[in-house]
Amino acid sequence: MPVRWEYCILTRLSNGPDSKWHVNRVFNYREPHMPVEVTEAQFREYNREFDEMHASLSFPILPAVLNRLGADGWELLDDMNTGLTGGEGLVFKRPVEDKQTARRGQAKARSSTAKKSGGRKRKS
Repeated sequence: MPVRWEYCILTRLSNGPDSKWHVNRVFNYREPHMPVEVTEAQFREYNREFDEMHASLSFPILPAVLNRLGADGWELLDDMNTGLTGGEGLVFKRPVEDKQTARRGQAKARSSTAKKSGGRKRKS
């Protein structure tokens, strides 16, 4: 079954108007002393932008964060409790392009182009 939606969770890392927000932040806890962040590149870029917004000291940044995600097609689905103290999360989704359909469309376009240019060769 093809994947139709991509999800992300925006989490609040502090309370109050100066809340820090991060999206899909993931850590590897194999080493007990210090976990290693393994967040996907696209979400690291969002988090870098959100950190810059937070560093501007213009609070709250949540409207700007929501606008940024919305600009990339993310839709707010629901809020959730992450289980951490002060760990509110907002759940977003956006459609994933069906890669098989895109590939079929590209292949069809190539075959129709090949048919058009594939006429008889003239003998000289």
